[in-house]
Amino acid sequence: MKSFLKKLFFLVVFASYNVIAQDDLAKKMEVVLLTENTAITNEQKLEQLVRLLLKQKTTTKTPEIGALYAEIGKLFYKTNNNEKAILNLKKAIQIQERFKKEDLEALNKTRNNLAWIYSYEGKENERYQVLSQIIKDRGNDKYTFNAIIDVAVLEAKKGDFYAGLQRLNIVLANDISLDQEIKLRMVIIGIYGKMYENVFAPKRLSDFKIIKSHQLKMEEEFEKTTLAYDDLYAAYNNLANVYEAFNDNETALKLYLKVKDFYSNNKDKTKHLSALNNIGFLYSKQGKEKQAISCYQEVIQNANAIEQIATAYDNMGYFLNTNSTLKKIPYFEKAIQTVLERKETSFTIPSLEIIRASGYQQDVLIYLVDLAYHYVKAYKENATKTYLFKAKETLYRIDELVSIMRYESNTEQSKLFWIEKGVNTYMLAVEVCYLLNQPDEAFYFMEKNKALLLQENIKMLQAKLELEIPKKVQEKEYKLHYELVALDKQFQQNSNNALLKEKYLQKNNIFRKFMDSLQKQYPDYVKIKKEVETISLSKAITTTISNTNCFVTYIFNEDDGYGLFCTAKEKIFFKIAEVKTFQKKLVVLKQYMQQRTLNKEQITKYRKIGYEVFTTLFPFKNAVAKLTNKKISIVPDDTLINVPFEALPITKAGALSDSYLINIAEVSYLQSFSLFEKIKENKNKSTKKLLAFAPHQFETKQLQELARSKEAINALSSYNSTTIFEGEQATKENFYKYSSDYEIIHLNTHAGVDSITKTPWISFRENKLTLDELYGMNNQADLVILDACKTNVGDFASGEGIINLSRGFFYNGSKSVLASLWNVNEKAGNEILATFYLELEQGKSKSKALQLAKIKYLKEHQFSEVLPYYWASFTLTGNTDSISIVKKKPYLKMALLSLSILFFLGLSWKNRKRFFKKG
Repeated sequence: MKSFLKKLFFLVVFASYNVIAQDDLAKKMEVVLLTENTAITNEQKLEQLVRLLLKQKTTTKTPEIGALYAEIGKLFYKTNNNEKAILNLKKAIQIQERFKKEDLEALNKTRNNLAWIYSYEGKENERYQVLSQIIKDRGNDKYTFNAIIDVAVLEAKKGDFYAGLQRLNIVLANDISLDQEIKLRMVIIGIYGKMYENVFAPKRLSDFKIIKSHQLKMEEEFEKTTLAYDDLYAAYNNLANVYEAFNDNETALKLYLKVKDFYSNNKDKTKHLSALNNIGFLYSKQGKEKQAISCYQEVIQNANAIEQIATAYDNMGYFLNTNSTLKKIPYFEKAIQTVLERKETSFTIPSLEIIRASGYQQDVLIYLVDLAYHYVKAYKENATKTYLFKAKETLYRIDELVSIMRYESNTEQSKLFWIEKGVNTYMLAVEVCYLLNQPDEAFYFMEKNKALLLQENIKMLQAKLELEIPKKVQEKEYKLHYELVALDKQFQQNSNNALLKEKYLQKNNIFRKFMDSLQKQYPDYVKIKKEVETISLSKAITTTISNTNCFVTYIFNEDDGYGLFCTAKEKIFFKIAEVKTFQKKLVVLKQYMQQRTLNKEQITKYRKIGYEVFTTLFPFKNAVAKLTNKKISIVPDDTLINVPFEALPITKAGALSDSYLINIAEVSYLQSFSLFEKIKENKNKSTKKLLAFAPHQFETKQLQELARSKEAINALSSYNSTTIFEGEQATKENFYKYSSDYEIIHLNTHAGVDSITKTPWISFRENKLTLDELYGMNNQADLVILDACKTNVGDFASGEGIINLSRGFFYNGSKSVLASLWNVNEKAGNEILATFYLELEQGKSKSKALQLAKIKYLKEHQFSEVLPYYWASFTLTGNTDSISIVKKKPYLKMALLSLSILFFLGLSWKNRKRFFKKG
């Protein structure tokens, strides 16, 4: 006992001494740092603190020692020794992390200083990591607030715009000071300004509405804050970028001039010249050449910032008043060399590594795009193929750069932004390949133009399944994620709505806690990120084509179009003629296809336009012969996506019902061949055959009763291993519960698109299942039949296709989807699907079964009922293999019935004997 007390006594004495010693250390530090003797330089202060550190025990780890390392680090920075500054700040952080519960602010202050030094050193990745650590600890100090802003800006700088915006919106939804609120709105405007600073950015009117709402609040409240006017005018410069992007050049110019004058008066040369560059660009667009050139030259002569000089060179080249493209090209090359600080006299396309190391990826991307377009123009003017090869090399580098920016983005909106940004350059690349007659390379760019985001999502889902993460866990994550995304969109549109703020914060907290627990339980799960691969033309031919199979893939925009048709014997690479005229014909054609009735004159016009569309889409000799008795896989693009090719007339004469493409070929569709490869990798292991839902009636009054629904569903009950939910049992809850167990899912119901959110939905008895909810479900379906109206309809995303219900089913594991392009006629739809099932039962492939079902319908009907409206709406996308489906044996029913009769007869006889015995 005495020994224990003795030890305790010495421990207390040591602790007391240590407290006194550390208190003494803090006072000595204060003397050095707060001295009023201006004769003591930073070097001398550093020397005194280093001596003080050397007197400390190396094993001592206290808050004061941490603070000492932090101050030494700061002084090394002030004396221009960043290497030692970083070393000491890291040591400070290691110690201060031990005491972060007691003093998180001190730790965050040191982290903040380290982040700034990384910034000065150009080490943005290291800076991002340090700032992320500040955010992760969720402090309530100014360093955490500033770290969130800095990380959001860094995310925008690398192209993940919407991740940055989402981060800032979460803070904006909290209870914060007016200064912080207005600062956040300015930074949000800044991110949008960065997003829209170049002319080929995809424009979203919803973004413009959000930006103007932030501008309004900023201008209303700015004078009530203590923020600097420098922040306000930086926001005005970014606003001008946005107004210019949305073609309000008058407002943009007023803002740019306002910004220029402010920075000129405040002697801020860098920001003054930045505004001048933007003013020059606007003058160029307005044809004011002298004013524009004057602006650019002033920037080139006076700017210190390389990105400003590079932008001036690029603008000068783009708007140079000359008919010679060869005179413009050197300006784009000079812009690239300037921003990359390259001194070579001859220009070469920079490597991806050099571009990424520069930190100016987005700037270089703009200059490379301008350069590629002008290389192609130079070829057209001079007929020198060298320029085509230069253009192709440039376009491959653009593809690499865009792909990396897309891959490194963490939000779907940012990924879509970069996918859309790549679309026009992929079209240019296909044009170059066409001029060089290189179909294999053209195919690569055509594939890169389609469904990249969906491919990435499916690949990530497959990887998660390989990790054996429980299905319920994945579904919960997807559901929470998409609920949060939906609330984020609403909050951005109404950032002053108190109720939305509360809902948004609550959902974010729920999602954050869920992901934190998920990371602890499955550490590899949240790290999964999979780059998509684009398959080659040779692989597409090997896996798709046979003597009876062929395919055609297209790439389209408003001005140009190309197609590639492949059979076992040939590749035909062709250009679509007069695309603008063709697009107009498509609009008229689709209108005719969706009409219930057409008079003779309209039918004649339909056949004429339809035939012209067919010959434009298959503009090669003997097209009909090449398609006859073939199975054709079609990869459409842009406006072609909603056109059922099987309803195109292939002849001008004869009966209308005999003129359709469906009569000579079985047709199916793919979003892309690369996506199809991903879908084929799904190892679906369904345990049951057919699941059907038919609400018949709906609690939502706007949805009409489906009068023929019972008739259609009754036919399905004759198949083995079938589960049918009808009427009140056809609920969303039952769909959630059972849909993952079946090989075929058949939904006989209503579908549509929300008029406000543009989100596709499909209805059950009591409520609707939206596309966002569908993303959160896994299934084992080989075939999904969406027996409802407009199930293939949704918002068009350039480079991704239609964001529709079919997409949702492919995302969560389905191999093929049969869906509708317009309102399905119930009677005709039931007939076609009934035959479709019968043909599947006979062992036909899905595409052959659908072809035969449509042909049978056309043979058995006449007059207006052979118009496309009645039979052409259903289209098959994805895998076309046969699927086993067997009807219940009729003799089994008879046997069961006979046994039942015998049982009841036996029971009756037994009862009769008992009666007579009693008597």
